[in-house]
Amino acid sequence: MKRLLLLAGLLLGGALCAQQIVVFAKGEFIALDSTTTAPAPKDPTKAAFLAVCQADLVHPAAFGAPFPLIAPPEWGKTVPGASGKITFHPAFRGGFFVHLVLAGLAPEHRYILTLNGKPELAGNERLVDLVPGMEKERFFDFWKIWTDKQGRYEATFGIALPPGPYDVRFYVKDNDDFKIVLYHDYFKFAVE
Repeated sequence: MKRLLLLAGLLLGGALCAQQIVVFAKGEFIALDSTTTAPAPKDPTKAAFLAVCQADLVHPAAFGAPFPLIAPPEWGKTVPGASGKITFHPAFRGGFFVHLVLAGLAPEHRYILTLNGKPELAGNERLVDLVPGMEKERFFDFWKIWTDKQGRYEATFGIALPPGPYDVRFYVKDNDDFKIVLYHDYFKFAVE
Protein backbone atom coordinates (compact mmCIF):
# COMPACT_ATOMS: atom_id res chain seq x y z
CA MET A 1 0.00 0.00 0.00
CA LYS A 2 2.83 2.39 0.88
CA ARG A 3 4.42 1.72 -2.51
CA LEU A 4 1.16 2.55 -4.29
CA LEU A 5 0.86 5.82 -2.38
CA LEU A 6 4.49 6.67 -3.10
CA LEU A 7 4.02 5.87 -6.82
CA ALA A 8 0.85 7.97 -6.95
CA GLY A 9 2.68 10.83 -5.25
CA LEU A 10 5.53 10.64 -7.74
CA LEU A 11 3.19 10.50 -10.73
CA LEU A 12 1.12 13.43 -9.49
CA GLY A 13 4.08 15.43 -8.20
CA GLY A 14 4.28 17.48 -11.38
CA ALA A 15 0.58 18.25 -11.40
CA LEU A 16 -0.52 21.79 -10.76
CA CYS A 17 -2.74 22.16 -7.70
CA ALA A 18 -5.39 24.84 -8.02
CA GLN A 19 -5.76 27.17 -5.07
CA GLN A 20 -9.13 28.40 -3.80
CA ILE A 21 -8.99 31.90 -2.34
CA VAL A 22 -11.61 34.29 -1.02
CA VAL A 23 -10.43 37.92 -1.04
CA PHE A 24 -12.43 40.29 1.19
CA ALA A 25 -10.19 43.37 0.74
CA LYS A 26 -6.54 44.18 0.09
CA GLY A 27 -4.52 41.89 2.36
CA GLU A 28 -7.66 40.31 3.86
CA PHE A 29 -8.34 36.81 2.56
CA ILE A 30 -8.97 33.18 3.38
CA ALA A 31 -7.20 30.43 1.41
CA LEU A 32 -9.40 27.34 1.21
CA ASP A 33 -8.46 23.76 0.45
CA SER A 34 -10.06 20.37 0.83
CA THR A 35 -8.36 19.52 4.13
CA THR A 36 -9.14 22.61 6.21
CA THR A 37 -12.25 24.44 7.24
CA ALA A 38 -11.80 28.19 7.19
CA PRO A 39 -13.18 30.04 10.21
CA ALA A 40 -16.03 32.34 9.30
CA PRO A 41 -15.23 36.05 9.56
CA LYS A 42 -17.03 37.96 12.30
CA ASP A 43 -18.39 40.56 9.87
CA PRO A 44 -21.77 39.23 8.61
CA THR A 45 -21.28 40.51 5.04
CA LYS A 46 -17.88 38.81 4.76
CA ALA A 47 -19.23 35.64 6.38
CA ALA A 48 -22.10 35.54 3.87
CA PHE A 49 -19.70 36.02 0.94
CA LEU A 50 -17.43 33.25 2.23
CA ALA A 51 -20.45 30.92 2.54
CA VAL A 52 -21.58 31.69 -1.03
CA CYS A 53 -18.05 31.03 -2.36
CA GLN A 54 -17.71 27.77 -0.43
CA ALA A 55 -21.13 26.61 -1.68
CA ASP A 56 -20.14 27.37 -5.28
CA LEU A 57 -16.91 25.42 -4.92
CA VAL A 58 -18.92 22.37 -3.80
CA HIS A 59 -21.77 22.78 -6.34
CA PRO A 60 -20.49 25.13 -9.04
CA ALA A 61 -22.89 27.33 -10.96
CA ALA A 62 -22.30 27.62 -14.70
CA PHE A 63 -19.24 29.58 -15.74
CA GLY A 64 -19.31 31.72 -18.86
CA ALA A 65 -17.15 30.95 -21.89
CA PRO A 66 -13.39 31.23 -21.29
CA PHE A 67 -11.74 34.56 -22.04
CA PRO A 68 -8.13 34.33 -23.25
CA LEU A 69 -5.37 36.35 -21.61
CA ILE A 70 -2.93 37.68 -24.20
CA ALA A 71 0.21 39.83 -24.32
CA PRO A 72 -0.55 43.56 -24.48
CA PRO A 73 -0.12 45.00 -28.00
CA GLU A 74 2.23 47.98 -27.67
CA TRP A 75 2.38 48.49 -23.91
CA GLY A 76 3.51 46.19 -21.16
CA LYS A 77 6.06 43.53 -21.94
CA THR A 78 6.10 40.19 -23.69
CA VAL A 79 6.92 36.92 -21.98
CA PRO A 80 7.47 34.50 -24.91
CA GLY A 81 5.06 31.58 -24.69
CA ALA A 82 2.93 33.09 -21.91
CA SER A 83 -0.79 32.38 -22.08
CA GLY A 84 -3.78 32.20 -19.83
CA LYS A 85 -7.54 32.24 -19.54
CA ILE A 86 -10.24 33.29 -17.13
CA THR A 87 -13.69 31.82 -16.73
CA PHE A 88 -16.17 33.48 -14.42
CA HIS A 89 -19.78 33.71 -13.37
CA PRO A 90 -21.49 36.52 -15.30
CA ALA A 91 -23.26 37.44 -12.04
CA PHE A 92 -22.38 36.45 -8.48
CA ARG A 93 -23.69 37.47 -5.07
CA GLY A 94 -21.25 39.67 -3.17
CA GLY A 95 -18.36 39.72 -5.62
CA PHE A 96 -16.55 38.40 -8.68
CA PHE A 97 -16.05 34.62 -8.88
CA VAL A 98 -13.33 33.67 -11.37
CA HIS A 99 -11.16 30.69 -12.30
CA LEU A 100 -7.68 31.55 -13.62
CA VAL A 101 -5.21 29.35 -15.53
CA LEU A 102 -1.76 30.69 -16.51
CA ALA A 103 1.12 28.99 -18.35
CA GLY A 104 4.44 29.90 -19.93
CA LEU A 105 5.34 32.64 -17.46
CA ALA A 106 8.74 32.97 -15.80
CA PRO A 107 9.25 30.01 -13.46
CA GLU A 108 9.06 30.62 -9.71
CA HIS A 109 8.31 34.29 -10.23
CA ARG A 110 5.87 36.69 -8.55
CA TYR A 111 3.06 38.37 -10.50
CA ILE A 112 0.17 40.63 -9.47
CA LEU A 113 -3.45 40.00 -10.47
CA THR A 114 -5.45 43.15 -11.14
CA LEU A 115 -8.92 44.35 -12.11
CA ASN A 116 -8.56 47.69 -13.92
CA GLY A 117 -11.38 50.08 -14.74
CA LYS A 118 -11.94 53.01 -17.05
CA PRO A 119 -13.69 56.18 -15.83
CA GLU A 120 -16.48 56.09 -18.42
CA LEU A 121 -17.25 52.37 -17.88
CA ALA A 122 -19.29 50.61 -15.21
CA GLY A 123 -17.60 49.64 -11.95
CA ASN A 124 -14.56 51.93 -12.18
CA GLU A 125 -15.76 54.00 -9.20
CA ARG A 126 -16.09 50.84 -7.09
CA LEU A 127 -12.45 49.73 -7.49
CA VAL A 128 -10.23 50.65 -4.53
CA ASP A 129 -7.15 52.48 -5.88
CA LEU A 130 -6.45 55.32 -8.30
CA VAL A 131 -4.05 54.56 -11.16
CA PRO A 132 -0.92 56.68 -10.49
CA GLY A 133 -0.92 59.77 -12.70
CA MET A 134 -4.58 59.33 -13.67
CA GLU A 135 -7.32 61.48 -12.18
CA LYS A 136 -10.21 59.03 -12.31
CA GLU A 137 -9.08 55.57 -13.52
CA ARG A 138 -9.17 52.99 -10.73
CA PHE A 139 -7.83 49.47 -10.16
CA PHE A 140 -7.70 46.67 -7.59
CA ASP A 141 -4.53 44.57 -7.19
CA PHE A 142 -6.36 41.70 -5.53
CA TRP A 143 -3.66 38.99 -5.31
CA LYS A 144 0.04 38.27 -5.72
CA ILE A 145 0.86 34.87 -7.20
CA TRP A 146 3.99 32.75 -7.35
CA THR A 147 4.36 30.56 -10.46
CA ASP A 148 5.58 26.98 -10.19
CA LYS A 149 8.82 25.59 -11.70
CA GLN A 150 7.16 25.42 -15.13
CA GLY A 151 5.82 29.00 -14.98
CA ARG A 152 2.23 27.89 -14.32
CA TYR A 153 -0.45 28.98 -11.87
CA GLU A 154 -4.09 28.00 -11.36
CA ALA A 155 -6.64 29.23 -8.83
CA THR A 156 -10.28 30.03 -8.23
CA PHE A 157 -11.00 33.37 -6.59
CA GLY A 158 -14.00 34.86 -4.90
CA ILE A 159 -13.28 38.60 -4.80
CA ALA A 160 -15.63 40.68 -2.64
CA LEU A 161 -16.75 43.81 -4.50
CA PRO A 162 -19.53 46.38 -4.04
CA PRO A 163 -22.76 45.51 -5.89
CA GLY A 164 -23.41 46.73 -9.40
CA PRO A 165 -22.31 46.20 -13.00
CA TYR A 166 -18.61 46.08 -13.94
CA ASP A 167 -16.81 46.53 -17.26
CA VAL A 168 -13.10 46.10 -16.51
CA ARG A 169 -9.81 44.70 -17.75
CA PHE A 170 -8.00 41.74 -16.16
CA TYR A 171 -4.22 42.19 -15.83
CA VAL A 172 -1.33 39.91 -14.91
CA LYS A 173 1.53 42.26 -13.96
CA ASP A 174 5.18 41.45 -13.25
CA ASN A 175 5.85 42.17 -9.58
CA ASP A 176 9.40 43.40 -10.34
CA ASP A 177 8.49 46.28 -12.66
CA PHE A 178 4.65 46.34 -12.60
CA LYS A 179 4.51 45.90 -16.39
CA ILE A 180 1.51 44.03 -17.77
CA VAL A 181 2.45 40.67 -19.29
CA LEU A 182 -1.04 39.25 -19.96
CA TYR A 183 -4.47 40.85 -20.09
CA HIS A 184 -8.03 40.61 -21.30
CA ASP A 185 -9.60 43.79 -22.56
CA TYR A 186 -12.86 45.05 -21.12
CA PHE A 187 -15.37 42.39 -20.11
CA LYS A 188 -18.62 42.64 -18.18
CA PHE A 189 -19.91 40.97 -15.03
CA ALA A 190 -22.34 41.91 -12.28
CA VAL A 191 -22.11 41.78 -8.50
CA GLU A 192 -25.48 41.09 -6.94
